[in-house]
Amino acid sequence: MSLEQNAVIFAAQETQINARNVLAVLNLLITEQSTVPFVARYRKEATGGMDEVQIRNIHEAYENYLEREKRREYILDAIKKMEQMTPELEKKIKAADTINQLEDLYAPYKAKKKSKGMLAKEAGLEPLANIILGTPKTKEQLKAEFGDQFNKPDLKIKSFEDAYSGAFDIIIETMAHDTEVKDTLRADFWKDAVLKSTKRDKAEEEDKEWMKYKDYFEFSQKISELKEPKAGHRFLAMRRGMTSKTLKVDVVFPEEVALGLLKKKFFGAGNLGCLLDLELAAKKAYMNYIYPSLDLEVKSELKRISDETAINVFGVNLKNLLLQPYLGPKAVIGVDPGVRTGCKIAIVDNTGKFLADCVIYPHEPMKKVKESATILDAIIEQFKVHHIAIGNGTYGRETLAFIQENVKLVKEGKVNATMISEAGASVYSASEIAAEEFPDKDVTVRGAISIARRFQDPLAELVKIDPKSIGVGQYQHDVNQARLKKSLEGVVESCVNFVGVDINTASAPLLAYVSGIGPGLAGNVVKYRDSHGAFKNRKEILKVTRFSPKVFEQAAGFLRIYNGEEPLDATFIHPERYDLLASWAKKNNVNTKELVGDKELIAKLERDSSLKAELGELTFNDIVKALKAPSQDPRTEFKSFEYRKDVSKITDLKIGEWYPGLVTNITQFGAFVDIGIKENGLLHVSQISDNFVEDAMTALKVGQEVKVQVMDIDYDRGRISLTAKQGAQVNRSAQATPGERPQRSGPSKRDMEKAQAPAPALKNNAFAGLKNLKL
Repeated sequence: MSLEQNAVIFAAQETQINARNVLAVLNLLITEQSTVPFVARYRKEATGGMDEVQIRNIHEAYENYLEREKRREYILDAIKKMEQMTPELEKKIKAADTINQLEDLYAPYKAKKKSKGMLAKEAGLEPLANIILGTPKTKEQLKAEFGDQFNKPDLKIKSFEDAYSGAFDIIIETMAHDTEVKDTLRADFWKDAVLKSTKRDKAEEEDKEWMKYKDYFEFSQKISELKEPKAGHRFLAMRRGMTSKTLKVDVVFPEEVALGLLKKKFFGAGNLGCLLDLELAAKKAYMNYIYPSLDLEVKSELKRISDETAINVFGVNLKNLLLQPYLGPKAVIGVDPGVRTGCKIAIVDNTGKFLADCVIYPHEPMKKVKESATILDAIIEQFKVHHIAIGNGTYGRETLAFIQENVKLVKEGKVNATMISEAGASVYSASEIAAEEFPDKDVTVRGAISIARRFQDPLAELVKIDPKSIGVGQYQHDVNQARLKKSLEGVVESCVNFVGVDINTASAPLLAYVSGIGPGLAGNVVKYRDSHGAFKNRKEILKVTRFSPKVFEQAAGFLRIYNGEEPLDATFIHPERYDLLASWAKKNNVNTKELVGDKELIAKLERDSSLKAELGELTFNDIVKALKAPSQDPRTEFKSFEYRKDVSKITDLKIGEWYPGLVTNITQFGAFVDIGIKENGLLHVSQISDNFVEDAMTALKVGQEVKVQVMDIDYDRGRISLTAKQGAQVNRSAQATPGERPQRSGPSKRDMEKAQAPAPALKNNAFAGLKNLKL
């Protein structure tokens, strides 16, 4: 079979998905150049109804296989060019299953300069090395027997001492590069080795914040436990401490066990004459070659595993944030709170269009409470505002209280005021996108506009912000940045296409994430819309510059046109199915306009087995679902949430009392909860429920409402411990009134250093019976 065909089988093994479906997915992605969202939604019959995660995993496994084989071919070619290839070595390279095994086999040959062992072999000392490994004679006996036989002055071998030393260079490297020993040790390391971290002697000089790594000054844990996803944040914390030169982190493994393996392999009953020198050679082989290599390999693999876990957690949190409840098409006031410089006010209409802005000064030192309230009441009346969204930054809670207590229409319950997360708003306001949208506006005004729009439609606004800046990640600056970027962009793309986009109101950044479009083409869509007005039907999209039939195929089903010429354009039904539905409608003496939303007609269509057979069951079911609920926005509508009004700062909290809150971030060890003050509290995984919770992400999600009890407060470090368990033990002694305490916003980095350990996943054979494989 070809390389690509073998890659298909490998992807089936890795993902445990039937190889026929794997092949179908790869043909769609690679041969037909389809996007993941398009394949997941509109090619279900070919894939068996796979979701986007499965499809992405298949493609990644396929690419990983090709990358490994590319490396194998490079190594084979490189060693052959060196004229060092032997039949046995070639067989081992071709049989290697992992990149690590390939690199072990290649290690002796990839040095930029020749090693001592290589030079010794070139000097003809390999026979002496073999004699030493196979004789009971001592060094003195060997010297008496061979004398100057191995001397080669032109190669700097001037005495038996030189020859003997060179022979041991060969022996050391032979031991060091023995793949059998290293494979055994690799397995033993992952089973029994411990990762140990200690404080460096000059940590205080190297890092001003060295104390934040206090928990790791004397820390050790088996790497078999650290490689579990739930413990990934510990390794990332240690690695950060290592990078800042605060911590020294080493893999610890019993040296005697490693030396025992080398002795078993190389020390026979007949070579005890040079035993002491052989033992020293074994120690050098281990300490100078094998251990450093495995130490680096373990740390690299722990980094990869930890990165993957952190990126996955980030992705889940981001998805929940993007798909959180939305307000919809209603006019909103966005408020960027401020004290000395005032609160920046921005008004957007029901489409998100910016209308006006101003500044009010309800707080000290100006404290124009009455004037500020009058301005807000006038704005509400003039622009028919439904909601006021207040950023939760500095003085956010005080601004909310001012509005609730002083703005007439809010007090009467005719307009709601809500505090929302402003994470990332400052990043957006200083971005090129914001500058292009509002070139004549100050960054604070842009921030207020972003807050208002985010409240209307979180997804449409948050796509403009670098996902890393949204505030739902963990160690996002420490993980592999390329993988993080790819993963988060995939999450945003998935969410945008899951919801669908109104092409007549969407911004270019939002359109850019629609299947098949991208930034350049998104800009063309907006330019066309600005020049020609709203799109009347999906076919018109083909008039956009560079909007090819292939792009149309990938994008059209995700682009909505409401109140247009074709009712089906407002649904997720793909235009490629229009003719079939029109034909069915004609046979039943109706048109597609009547079909959309008509329960009796849809029920009749639903009973049509021949249409179902022609479309395929999965596609047919999706079409029926779209006809029943044309808008099909999967998100729930926004409902108001209120914090306790008697709390605005950490010193207002009382140990043992319960507070309503919103989950703002979820990590491997628990969740951070906003209870209406600057600092988020930590709800540890052990405190989420009276029942055992292994993974916080299975019990909670970003944006979820929770009721929590304050267990403990560290005023000096601004840390709040929470519980959702009934009858939990609380630290009553912490109730003493604090003095003036420094406060910190968001989760502390030390809080990121606690974890649980998970269970392994099961696998099944999913590729039996594969025939006629093609790609």
